[in-house]
Amino acid sequence: MADVVSELVRACNTARAKGMDFPTIWQTMLKQHPYVVGRPLQDQNEVGPALRVPLVTGRHLIFDASGFRLG
Repeated sequence: MADVVSELVRACNTARAKGMDFPTIWQTMLKQHPYVVGRPLQDQNEVGPALRVPLVTGRHLIFDASGFRLG
């Protein structure tokens, strides 16, 4: 399970590095992914605004100014 989530984080960061914005990544990669269990939630963290995408593992995929990471 951890490998699937780690690969999802890598894939999202790779797409972002290629110029994709969050709405495009959401529509093309995250929305239909079997580990994603809900819509993005708005949040705030130490670097500013963030989005938290809930995962089946109980953790969240965090997107903020520094990119995607597991939270």
